[in-house]
Amino acid sequence: MKLTAGEVASIVRGSIDSGSPDAVCDAVSIDSRRVQAGDLFFAIRGPHRDGHAFVESALEHGAAGIVASEPISAVTAAFVIRVSDTTRALQDLAHGIRERARLQVVAVTGSMGKTTTKEAAAAAIGSSHRVLKSRGNLNNLYGLPLSLLALEDEDVAVLEMGMSEPGEVARLTEIARPDVGVLTNIAEVHLEFFPSLEAIAEAKGELLVGLLDDGVAVVNADDPLVLAQARRFAGRKIRYGLGESCDLRGCDISSTPSGLSFVAEYERQRVRVRSPLVGRHNVYNLLAGLAAAHALEVPLPEAAEALSLVDVPSSRGERLSLGGGLAVIDESYNSNPRALRCALEVLSDETAPGRVAVLGDMLELGPRAVELHREAGRDVASRDIRFLVGVGSLGLEIVEGARQAGMPEAQLATAADAEAAGRLLVGCLRDGEVVLVKASRGIGLERTIRVLRERLAEGGR
Repeated sequence: MKLTAGEVASIVRGSIDSGSPDAVCDAVSIDSRRVQAGDLFFAIRGPHRDGHAFVESALEHGAAGIVASEPISAVTAAFVIRVSDTTRALQDLAHGIRERARLQVVAVTGSMGKTTTKEAAAAAIGSSHRVLKSRGNLNNLYGLPLSLLALEDEDVAVLEMGMSEPGEVARLTEIARPDVGVLTNIAEVHLEFFPSLEAIAEAKGELLVGLLDDGVAVVNADDPLVLAQARRFAGRKIRYGLGESCDLRGCDISSTPSGLSFVAEYERQRVRVRSPLVGRHNVYNLLAGLAAAHALEVPLPEAAEALSLVDVPSSRGERLSLGGGLAVIDESYNSNPRALRCALEVLSDETAPGRVAVLGDMLELGPRAVELHREAGRDVASRDIRFLVGVGSLGLEIVEGARQAGMPEAQLATAADAEAAGRLLVGCLRDGEVVLVKASRGIGLERTIRVLRERLAEGGR
């Protein structure tokens, strides 16, 4: 991105308070600590901090310009653009860049698997195109604009769309104007803010409502709530899944601790897909990536071959070695009931001499939180898992569910927090075991892994 102050002011409908309209900015930042020389700093008013308090810091780091909603004094080397709402201005600038560029946009939303699907789609499409993809999990009303504003010479953008309330996906869709919309699944997430799964589906389905008329909807045909939302879009659809009625179907699946292999069928084409991702649930994410690539006319064999290069996203099923034959399946990034079931299936597929589960709170489940955590505990008890540690107040409910289902007391433990769980594990793990670590982001189970690493390195076991 390289724009003049005048161009930015025109796109965001702002006025230049100071500086030359011909002054140039190279990139955008909303964090003064990460500003680099030549950046345009947006002073965002957030729920906890007001970016206007950090304008001086941004200037010290070399900001070429400031976008603010209040007067900025004593600015000499940078230009200042005044707008009524800096968040809206950031979004409008991203939309303006998207409209100016010769760009096709793929947007991915759903209750789970968004980041993995984004990575799969970017890899598959990247076999034929220059691809920009959302950085990390930048998928909200700040993150998605920042991803678009990182555009250079790419011709396809693959963007992740998250949400926490109705209307958010609709707004993200207005900003990005996707050519292809991918709806992965609907699951028990955000129940604290939505009255039902159908309400969650309605909010996720805003992506399909906002698709361009000549766009393509890529939908999970094995999820009835997704199919119900697909009816809201009258245009072309590519249905993926494992069922016979799918347009793009996965079959002949082999899942091992080292990765996945399956056959993808589309019309009369059959291609073998191999990926370092583990777990049958990831077949859906890989199929969604293939379908998005097909929507952009990427040849199926090339797209399938590219999936062998998909990286396992950090803390989303990442396999870590702790030495002594111990391994961790790091799922510490987030959790919900369906995602936890999938992770437990991955753990159950392990051929290790012992399996251990460290499971913490699944947040934002509303009135059903206790019930859903106890259901998870009963699931653990039904599997060949040697030891279960519940972390946090709702982690205790997972343990209680396992206890009620008959899991022996000697195989159950609780920990008040992530660090305590790590200390507890150090003394009870056996050589060659595999440990699943999974909870919602707020529980911070990456700290459990850190404690394990440190203690084991010190010879504490």
